[in-house]
Amino acid sequence: MPGIRTWVIALWFFSLPLHAQVLLFAWERPPLVTQGADGQGAGLVPELATELFRRAESSYQLRFMPLQRALRQVQMQPNSCALLVERQQEREPSYVWVGPMLISRLGLYAQAADELQLFSLQQARGLNILSHQGSGAGEYLQGAGLQVIYSNNEALNLSMLQRQRARLWATSAAVARARAVDPPLREVLPFLTLMEDIACHPQFDPVLLQRLQMELQKMYVEGWVQALYQRYDVNLY
Repeated sequence: MPGIRTWVIALWFFSLPLHAQVLLFAWERPPLVTQGADGQGAGLVPELATELFRRAESSYQLRFMPLQRALRQVQMQPNSCALLVERQQEREPSYVWVGPMLISRLGLYAQAADELQLFSLQQARGLNILSHQGSGAGEYLQGAGLQVIYSNNEALNLSMLQRQRARLWATSAAVARARAVDPPLREVLPFLTLMEDIACHPQFDPVLLQRLQMELQKMYVEGWVQALYQRYDVNLY
Protein backbone atom coordinates (compact mmCIF):
# COMPACT_ATOMS: atom_id res chain seq x y z
CA MET A 1 0.00 0.00 0.00
CA PRO A 2 2.92 2.44 0.29
CA GLY A 3 2.68 3.18 -3.43
CA ILE A 4 -1.01 4.10 -3.17
CA ARG A 5 -0.36 6.29 -0.11
CA THR A 6 2.43 8.12 -1.94
CA TRP A 7 0.16 8.66 -4.95
CA VAL A 8 -2.63 10.07 -2.77
CA ILE A 9 -0.22 12.46 -1.01
CA ALA A 10 1.18 13.63 -4.34
CA LEU A 11 -2.34 14.18 -5.73
CA TRP A 12 -3.29 16.22 -2.64
CA PHE A 13 -0.12 18.32 -2.91
CA PHE A 14 -0.63 19.23 -6.55
CA SER A 15 -4.28 20.10 -5.92
CA LEU A 16 -3.25 22.86 -3.50
CA PRO A 17 -3.38 26.49 -4.71
CA LEU A 18 -0.21 27.70 -6.39
CA HIS A 19 0.15 30.41 -3.75
CA ALA A 20 -1.21 30.96 -0.25
CA GLN A 21 -4.25 33.19 -0.01
CA VAL A 22 -3.38 36.87 0.15
CA LEU A 23 -4.97 39.26 2.63
CA LEU A 24 -5.90 42.33 0.60
CA PHE A 25 -6.87 45.41 2.60
CA ALA A 26 -8.90 48.12 0.88
CA TRP A 27 -10.42 51.46 1.82
CA GLU A 28 -13.58 52.97 0.37
CA ARG A 29 -13.19 55.62 -2.32
CA PRO A 30 -16.12 55.63 -4.75
CA PRO A 31 -16.20 55.13 -7.68
CA LEU A 32 -12.84 53.36 -7.52
CA VAL A 33 -13.53 51.18 -4.45
CA THR A 34 -16.83 50.65 -2.63
CA GLN A 35 -18.03 48.17 -0.02
CA GLY A 36 -21.39 46.56 -0.69
CA ALA A 37 -24.03 45.71 1.89
CA ASP A 38 -22.69 42.14 1.86
CA GLY A 39 -19.22 43.38 2.78
CA GLN A 40 -17.82 42.52 -0.63
CA GLY A 41 -15.83 44.92 -2.76
CA ALA A 42 -17.25 46.60 -5.85
CA GLY A 43 -16.04 49.17 -8.32
CA LEU A 44 -13.21 49.58 -10.78
CA VAL A 45 -10.31 48.64 -8.49
CA PRO A 46 -11.79 45.42 -6.98
CA GLU A 47 -12.75 44.30 -10.49
CA LEU A 48 -9.20 44.95 -11.69
CA ALA A 49 -7.77 43.09 -8.66
CA THR A 50 -10.06 40.09 -9.22
CA GLU A 51 -8.90 39.68 -12.81
CA LEU A 52 -5.25 40.24 -11.89
CA PHE A 53 -5.23 37.59 -9.14
CA ARG A 54 -7.19 35.16 -11.34
CA ARG A 55 -4.55 35.41 -14.04
CA ALA A 56 -1.79 35.01 -11.45
CA GLU A 57 -3.54 31.83 -10.23
CA SER A 58 -3.79 33.14 -6.68
CA SER A 59 -6.71 33.87 -4.37
CA TYR A 60 -7.23 36.73 -1.95
CA GLN A 61 -9.50 37.75 0.88
CA LEU A 62 -10.66 41.37 0.74
CA ARG A 63 -11.08 43.31 4.00
CA PHE A 64 -12.12 46.94 4.38
CA MET A 65 -10.54 49.30 6.87
CA PRO A 66 -9.20 52.89 7.01
CA LEU A 67 -6.07 53.48 4.96
CA GLN A 68 -3.70 54.17 7.86
CA ARG A 69 -4.79 51.00 9.66
CA ALA A 70 -4.45 49.00 6.43
CA LEU A 71 -0.87 50.17 6.02
CA ARG A 72 -0.04 49.13 9.59
CA GLN A 73 -1.60 45.69 9.01
CA VAL A 74 0.46 45.16 5.87
CA GLN A 75 3.66 45.96 7.75
CA MET A 76 2.85 43.16 10.23
CA GLN A 77 1.60 40.40 7.89
CA PRO A 78 3.94 39.00 5.18
CA ASN A 79 1.10 37.63 3.03
CA SER A 80 -0.81 40.92 2.85
CA CYS A 81 -1.17 43.96 0.59
CA ALA A 82 -3.09 47.24 0.60
CA LEU A 83 -5.17 48.48 -2.33
CA LEU A 84 -4.57 51.26 -3.53
CA VAL A 85 -1.65 53.18 -2.02
CA GLU A 86 -0.04 56.36 -3.28
CA ARG A 87 3.66 55.89 -3.95
CA GLN A 88 5.74 58.42 -2.04
CA GLN A 89 9.49 58.60 -1.53
CA GLU A 90 9.26 57.92 2.21
CA ARG A 91 6.95 54.91 1.66
CA GLU A 92 8.90 53.32 -1.18
CA PRO A 93 11.32 51.14 0.87
CA SER A 94 8.64 50.02 3.36
CA TYR A 95 6.73 47.91 0.83
CA VAL A 96 7.07 46.00 -2.43
CA TRP A 97 4.79 47.21 -5.20
CA VAL A 98 2.54 45.99 -8.02
CA GLY A 99 1.62 48.66 -10.54
CA PRO A 100 0.86 50.95 -12.16
CA MET A 101 -2.77 50.51 -11.09
CA LEU A 102 -3.79 54.16 -11.34
CA ILE A 103 -2.23 57.55 -12.01
CA SER A 104 -4.30 60.21 -10.28
CA ARG A 105 -4.32 63.93 -10.88
CA LEU A 106 -5.05 65.66 -7.60
CA GLY A 107 -6.64 69.08 -7.36
CA LEU A 108 -8.26 71.53 -4.97
CA TYR A 109 -12.05 71.48 -5.38
CA ALA A 110 -14.64 73.99 -4.20
CA GLN A 111 -18.42 74.23 -4.36
CA ALA A 112 -19.69 75.50 -7.70
CA ALA A 113 -21.02 78.72 -6.16
CA ASP A 114 -17.68 79.55 -4.57
CA GLU A 115 -15.91 82.04 -6.84
CA LEU A 116 -12.50 81.45 -5.27
CA GLN A 117 -9.67 81.73 -7.81
CA LEU A 118 -6.18 80.36 -7.17
CA PHE A 119 -3.12 80.45 -9.42
CA SER A 120 -0.67 78.91 -6.94
CA LEU A 121 -0.73 76.92 -3.70
CA GLN A 122 0.69 79.88 -1.83
CA GLN A 123 -2.56 81.73 -2.47
CA ALA A 124 -4.36 79.06 -0.43
CA ARG A 125 -2.58 80.05 2.79
CA GLY A 126 -5.07 80.72 5.56
CA LEU A 127 -7.74 78.46 4.03
CA ASN A 128 -8.79 75.12 5.49
CA ILE A 129 -8.28 72.23 3.06
CA LEU A 130 -9.94 68.81 3.48
CA SER A 131 -8.01 65.61 2.77
CA HIS A 132 -8.19 61.88 3.36
CA GLN A 133 -6.05 60.58 6.25
CA GLY A 134 -2.88 59.01 4.85
CA SER A 135 -3.25 60.69 1.49
CA GLY A 136 -0.19 62.09 -0.20
CA ALA A 137 -2.29 65.11 -1.07
CA GLY A 138 -2.61 66.26 2.53
CA GLU A 139 1.04 65.59 3.33
CA TYR A 140 2.13 67.50 0.22
CA LEU A 141 -0.06 70.48 1.13
CA GLN A 142 1.15 70.50 4.73
CA GLY A 143 4.71 70.47 3.45
CA ALA A 144 3.83 73.61 1.49
CA GLY A 145 2.73 75.26 4.73
CA LEU A 146 -1.03 74.94 4.21
CA GLN A 147 -3.72 74.10 6.77
CA VAL A 148 -5.15 70.58 6.26
CA ILE A 149 -8.13 68.95 7.99
CA TYR A 150 -8.09 65.14 7.80
CA SER A 151 -10.85 62.52 7.92
CA ASN A 152 -11.01 58.75 7.23
CA ASN A 153 -13.95 59.08 4.84
CA GLU A 154 -14.20 60.97 1.56
CA ALA A 155 -17.99 61.26 1.98
CA LEU A 156 -17.36 63.13 5.22
CA ASN A 157 -14.99 65.48 3.43
CA LEU A 158 -17.71 66.28 0.91
CA SER A 159 -20.20 66.87 3.71
CA MET A 160 -17.81 69.25 5.48
CA LEU A 161 -17.22 71.11 2.22
CA GLN A 162 -20.96 71.53 1.72
CA ARG A 163 -21.39 72.68 5.33
CA GLN A 164 -18.60 75.20 4.75
CA ARG A 165 -16.28 73.70 7.34
CA ALA A 166 -13.65 74.32 4.68
CA ARG A 167 -13.61 75.99 1.28
CA LEU A 168 -11.39 73.44 -0.44
CA TRP A 169 -11.19 69.66 -0.77
CA ALA A 170 -7.98 68.01 -2.00
CA THR A 171 -8.90 64.89 -3.97
CA SER A 172 -8.65 63.22 -7.36
CA ALA A 173 -10.70 64.14 -10.40
CA ALA A 174 -12.34 60.68 -10.42
CA VAL A 175 -13.54 60.94 -6.81
CA ALA A 176 -14.76 64.53 -7.16
CA ARG A 177 -16.65 63.80 -10.38
CA ALA A 178 -18.31 60.69 -8.98
CA ARG A 179 -20.10 62.59 -6.21
CA ALA A 180 -23.78 63.21 -6.99
CA VAL A 181 -23.50 66.96 -6.46
CA ASP A 182 -25.62 69.38 -8.48
CA PRO A 183 -24.07 71.56 -9.69
CA PRO A 184 -20.79 69.60 -9.80
CA LEU A 185 -17.77 70.63 -7.75
CA ARG A 186 -15.36 73.04 -9.41
CA GLU A 187 -11.65 72.35 -9.74
CA VAL A 188 -9.89 75.46 -8.47
CA LEU A 189 -6.28 74.33 -8.88
CA PRO A 190 -4.61 71.07 -10.00
CA PHE A 191 -1.46 70.61 -7.94
CA LEU A 192 -0.06 67.05 -7.96
CA THR A 193 0.04 63.81 -9.97
CA LEU A 194 0.60 60.55 -8.05
CA MET A 195 0.93 56.89 -8.98
CA GLU A 196 -1.23 54.49 -6.93
CA ASP A 197 -0.30 50.81 -6.71
CA ILE A 198 -0.78 47.68 -4.62
CA ALA A 199 1.57 47.92 -1.61
CA CYS A 200 2.68 44.57 -0.12
CA HIS A 201 4.76 43.48 2.86
CA PRO A 202 8.53 43.53 2.09
CA GLN A 203 8.67 39.73 2.59
CA PHE A 204 5.69 39.08 0.31
CA ASP A 205 6.14 35.95 -1.84
CA PRO A 206 8.62 37.14 -4.53
CA VAL A 207 7.38 34.56 -7.06
CA LEU A 208 3.79 35.73 -6.72
CA LEU A 209 4.88 39.37 -6.76
CA GLN A 210 6.65 38.86 -10.08
CA ARG A 211 3.68 36.93 -11.47
CA LEU A 212 1.26 39.72 -10.51
CA GLN A 213 3.49 42.35 -12.11
CA MET A 214 3.85 40.34 -15.32
CA GLU A 215 0.11 39.67 -15.59
CA LEU A 216 -0.70 43.34 -15.00
CA GLN A 217 1.65 44.32 -17.83
CA LYS A 218 -0.11 41.82 -20.11
CA MET A 219 -3.48 43.31 -19.18
CA TYR A 220 -2.23 46.71 -20.32
CA VAL A 221 -0.80 45.31 -23.58
CA GLU A 222 -4.12 43.56 -24.32
CA GLY A 223 -6.09 46.74 -23.65
CA TRP A 224 -8.02 45.05 -20.81
CA VAL A 225 -7.23 47.79 -18.27
CA GLN A 226 -8.06 50.59 -20.70
CA ALA A 227 -11.43 48.98 -21.53
CA LEU A 228 -12.24 48.65 -17.83
CA TYR A 229 -11.58 52.34 -17.24
CA GLN A 230 -13.76 53.29 -20.21
CA ARG A 231 -16.60 51.17 -18.82
CA TYR A 232 -16.45 53.05 -15.52
CA ASP A 233 -16.06 56.39 -17.35
CA VAL A 234 -12.83 57.10 -15.49
CA ASN A 235 -9.69 58.48 -17.11
CA LEU A 236 -6.63 56.26 -16.81
CA TYR A 237 -4.42 59.28 -16.12
